[in-house]
Amino acid sequence: MDRQFNISGGHRAAGGDWYAVENPAFLTPIAEAPLTAPQALDDAVASASAALGSWAKDPMGRRNALKGCAALLASNLEDLAVLLSREQGKPLPAAKREILSAKSYLEYFADKTVHQEVILRDTNRTVVALSSPVGVVGLIVPWNFPLVLLMMKLAPALWAGNTVVVKPAPTTPLTTLAVASLFAACLPPGVLNTVTGGADVGASLVSHEGVAKISFTGSTPTGKKIMESAAQTLKRLTLELGGNDAAVVLQDADLETSAPLLFERAFMNAGQVCCAVKRLFVHRSLYEPLVEKMVAIAKHWRVGPGLNEGVQMGPLNNRQQFEHVKGLLDDAVAGGGRIVAGGDTPPDWPGHFIRPAIVVDITDSRRLVREEQFGPALPILPFDDEDEAIARANASEFGLGGSVWSRDIERATALVSRLEAVNLFVNQHATPPEPAIPFGGMKSSGFGYEFGDWGLDEFVVRKVLHSPVGGMA
Repeated sequence: MDRQFNISGGHRAAGGDWYAVENPAFLTPIAEAPLTAPQALDDAVASASAALGSWAKDPMGRRNALKGCAALLASNLEDLAVLLSREQGKPLPAAKREILSAKSYLEYFADKTVHQEVILRDTNRTVVALSSPVGVVGLIVPWNFPLVLLMMKLAPALWAGNTVVVKPAPTTPLTTLAVASLFAACLPPGVLNTVTGGADVGASLVSHEGVAKISFTGSTPTGKKIMESAAQTLKRLTLELGGNDAAVVLQDADLETSAPLLFERAFMNAGQVCCAVKRLFVHRSLYEPLVEKMVAIAKHWRVGPGLNEGVQMGPLNNRQQFEHVKGLLDDAVAGGGRIVAGGDTPPDWPGHFIRPAIVVDITDSRRLVREEQFGPALPILPFDDEDEAIARANASEFGLGGSVWSRDIERATALVSRLEAVNLFVNQHATPPEPAIPFGGMKSSGFGYEFGDWGLDEFVVRKVLHSPVGGMA
């Protein structure tokens, strides 16, 4: 069986124990990835630390390196997309889009310039802001968008002069390792290092004294553990955690255009999107018509292995997530809910497939409404009053995103601003990340930002320099 190796200090890390990475559509092994031993993790952090000084002092070299990395993604698009589809499960066109998005992020930061910020200037002194890299940064990436979420962290981290140790999810390490191997041709040794394995490897990275910051995307329970561990070494943190986004459809919404968009934003990537539509609140006057439209779309949604022609949705990535979503659907039915489309497993393949499930007659107290499903199951709930809809949408521990759908843009804009979430939308939801636009969460959805100037600040230490005018102070 093929093996993918970690990169440490610009070279393949020595192998130790290995584990098989599985195709979630067929439950067959694809390749083997390393189980990083404690000494190998120490070596990766030491390599990143040794490379930091020269890398931080060479902004032009960093830009050229990011351009070179982007070109490598483009020239290896087909092979990387096939590998990503096989290990993650997503359809091949979606895998290609993910890699092209990752490429565009590298290109954006390769061209990014900032001007020195003058805080104060008078006849006696000048006060300016300086930015220095944080140091060695640990990047911990989940399995739903392995390349996009990696580049959302890697591109700004490297642009700012940091060196990194990347920990991909154990179920989707292969594309990350392949990319790291390619990037070794453009990046100085030690700038990008990888470690792979289970939760124990991630925990060791978080607690490592040589790591100055952790940028993590993943579940809220894991984020809490990271925060607790990072406190021991006062690490800086960016935590992009779970979500339970609400979409509120007002009585004047255009269902012909809204229904297909709502369906796509609920079930894209098999619902495995932190800011997907996960609770759909619909004005009672439109409730039945919208349910009918969503059911019609669900019944024709093509589900299958990601490399099959015409597939619109692949399997869930792993058995644990499959069982979680099935459990939420069982709980919904036990509480009187009805699954009016999907929720079953296609008989043609052995993998972690669930057809897009539309659930009605469900109350806000059921697990499918309260918890983050992170899978292809959508509860649709009626409301009678806008204030009621906003209150029910806000009755969640999460605060990642939310949307309002209406023909009256001004009215919808005013209403959506009342949602307790960071990423707000009108007549759209969970648009693809853009590097110029900040993305973050509140409440149990985490803190800190990725992308935009706010996100760049997450990867730098801000310093304040006081200089006298004309000599000594």
